[in-house]
Amino acid sequence: MNIKTLLCLAALTGGVSPAIYAQQYDVKKNTHSHNDYLQAQPFYTAHANHFASMEVDVFLVDNELYVAHNKEDIDKKRTIERLYIEPILAQIKLNGNNKVYRDSGKLQLMIDLKTAGEPALKRLEAKLKPIRQYFDVKNNPDAVKLVITGDAPNHDRFKAFDEIFFFDGKRNTPYTAEELKRVAFFSAGLHEFSKWNGLGRMVEEDYRKSKNFVDSVHRVGKQVRFWGNPDTKTCWQAFIKMGVDFLNTDSPAEMAKFLNNYENNSYLAKQKYSAYQPTYKSDNNKSKPKNVILLISDGAGFSEFWAAATANGGYLNATNIKHIGFSNTAPANDYNTDSAAGATAMATGEKTNNRYIGMDSLGKAIPDLPETLAKMGIRSGIVSNDRITGATPSSFFAHRVERDQSDSIASDIQHSPASLFIAGNHPALAANQNKILNKVKSAGFEVYEGLAQLPAYQKGKKVICFDGDRPADNFRLIENAFDESVKYLSADNKKGFFLVMEGAKIDGGGHSNRIKQCIDEYLSFDKVIGKAMKFADENGETLVLVTSDHETGGLIIYDGDYKTGAVTGTFTTNDHTGLPVPLFSYGPGSENFTGFIQNSDIPKKVVSLLK
Repeated sequence: MNIKTLLCLAALTGGVSPAIYAQQYDVKKNTHSHNDYLQAQPFYTAHANHFASMEVDVFLVDNELYVAHNKEDIDKKRTIERLYIEPILAQIKLNGNNKVYRDSGKLQLMIDLKTAGEPALKRLEAKLKPIRQYFDVKNNPDAVKLVITGDAPNHDRFKAFDEIFFFDGKRNTPYTAEELKRVAFFSAGLHEFSKWNGLGRMVEEDYRKSKNFVDSVHRVGKQVRFWGNPDTKTCWQAFIKMGVDFLNTDSPAEMAKFLNNYENNSYLAKQKYSAYQPTYKSDNNKSKPKNVILLISDGAGFSEFWAAATANGGYLNATNIKHIGFSNTAPANDYNTDSAAGATAMATGEKTNNRYIGMDSLGKAIPDLPETLAKMGIRSGIVSNDRITGATPSSFFAHRVERDQSDSIASDIQHSPASLFIAGNHPALAANQNKILNKVKSAGFEVYEGLAQLPAYQKGKKVICFDGDRPADNFRLIENAFDESVKYLSADNKKGFFLVMEGAKIDGGGHSNRIKQCIDEYLSFDKVIGKAMKFADENGETLVLVTSDHETGGLIIYDGDYKTGAVTGTFTTNDHTGLPVPLFSYGPGSENFTGFIQNSDIPKKVVSLLK
């Protein structure tokens, strides 16, 4: 098939089978500032955001090339020299390396001729002759590439103009092989394929026609761009999936932010796992629990939960839980909580101020669940893949008005009635002759390194197991620790046990706006949920509660694929939000945790059920 035939087929939008055209989208390679001259700062806005391509409309009037959208808008101060040529040369001189961008990245200047094409192009050719080397990509790979569109010369006239000029390819045009060498890329108006407004999804037939055009252009080794497209993130995402090379926008800064964060905001599952299928035998209101397992996913709201579900094909262990509610995480002194106040509310039954650990809003120590349950003969375990002094685990054993008082928090371990601690170590407890560590040991705690060293339960024994100084490097800690924890707490278990486990690192993904970390950590956390549900089914007397201390990042999911496990989203903040978080409950007493409740209601209900 020759080039002419193939390009004619490109015009028959349903005639070319779809092809996969994969690439890594990059601001430096895939961005086009449409009508760039209408920006508040022409050239400089797009240049500051490292755009690959800029577009300028040009009118030839009285032998001068003016930049304007319409002829009546012409301002004689706004010439192509002042708005583009001079800034380009100034930037090259400033960089001192013959490059328009200091580092990697090249610039393409698309010149849309709004008056008779050949005279305008000849005038531009004359203007650029003294500085031709800065636009000669044939001999200088870092030169600015000039692409002519609008009233461009006919394709059989390309050779009449300087080789520094390339041209915008048109559909239905039978280019020869030589002429095709002068075609920079192919453009088409999206309206030729679809009336889509950029919201929702393009209808399947329109998408197929658009994709076929893109694929057909790629078959001849050229890039493609749509103009007249909706300027929305939904449209940009559709174009990325379609393989469109240049993303057309009137909002350079917004698109730059979108693409610069794209890798962190995108996820593709490497593998999936089957969700545990519960029996639901004890998931009723006919009995009360003997044991309670509280699983806390730090920083995970509904969006993080559903992002993980999407990555796993639309299903998680948690999606098999029938009793669902929402927990209001607000602290006593603000709208948005931190982990300290959020965990303290779930540990004590009282809302408190941000940064407070185990204290009420007036700074008075209040009993936590392990302390309250110990009086009932119920043993407790505290497990986290954070350091042992992290805000969430410490809320279940410490009493301080500042979450950063790590030494004091570590010292409070000696007073806790909890039987089992598994978490990362902290320097306050690390040294061999450490005074705090010695006090903790004197209080009856035995200290071990690594889960493999965890001893069998002995009556009255209290154990601390450190699993590495930096558990962030081992996000499977809680998966590995679950079986050992319930085994330890179930031994000689006459009155029951309480186990709190934290998946701490989802929060870090929200703070750093990395969707991959959020999803990987939640999937690890969900495997613990599956283990807990299985234990509850086998045990018959265990209530499993799953919730979070707060949501972090304000994640919004705007695209996904259940089949491939692909997820694409965006974060609205790098901080906590005030959103309520899901509350899942499974096992005897689970019906007490549905609907909207305060996070401080959770421990009250737990104590009531265990009495």
